[in-house]
Amino acid sequence: MSKLHAHQSPPADDQARDAGVPEEERPAEAEAEAPAEAPRGEPDGNDAEDEAALKQRIEELEALNRELSDRYVRLLADFDNFRRRTRQNEEAVRATAAEALIVDLLPVLDHLQMALAAAGDALEGPFGQGVKLIHQQLHDVLARHGLQAVEAQGRPFDPNTMEAVARAEPDENTPDGFVVEEYRRGYQLHGKLLRASQVKVAQAE
Repeated sequence: MSKLHAHQSPPADDQARDAGVPEEERPAEAEAEAPAEAPRGEPDGNDAEDEAALKQRIEELEALNRELSDRYVRLLADFDNFRRRTRQNEEAVRATAAEALIVDLLPVLDHLQMALAAAGDALEGPFGQGVKLIHQQLHDVLARHGLQAVEAQGRPFDPNTMEAVARAEPDENTPDGFVVEEYRRGYQLHGKLLRASQVKVAQAE
């Protein structure tokens, strides 16, 4: 092994020094191989293109953001409208169902009123008081659901809520055009006429 090391050639720098070449005249291999630094100053064409592309991309994203925001606002408005229409439809369905039921119960209310009118002295007895209590309970239940009686007795005749089925001569107690007697009571449900009152109206010849 020592013989091999003895026969290896010394490095080039060592040979130059041995040959007596001055150090400043030796080839500057490191300096020649070092890459030249790019001059600083204005950005080159690639940088300008990258900047333009970045600005365009930002504008595209901003436009997309505005479009998505508009879509969200429209979707929210559509949902609010849908929810309002659904609520209105549900209320209409409930009102229609309640109206049908109340219309069917009006004859029951009529019969109870006729029973009370025909009770006479028996109205003060236990049976009469029981019928009166049932009538009042039914009336209160229907009133809670929006049923209102049309007030006709002693009032001016209203063709919108009353039906004249008979007439009478006016007198000092009932002027011309006023209701003399109510034959069948009319009712309204939440302001909508369910049934007109059948009345006798004072009317001069």
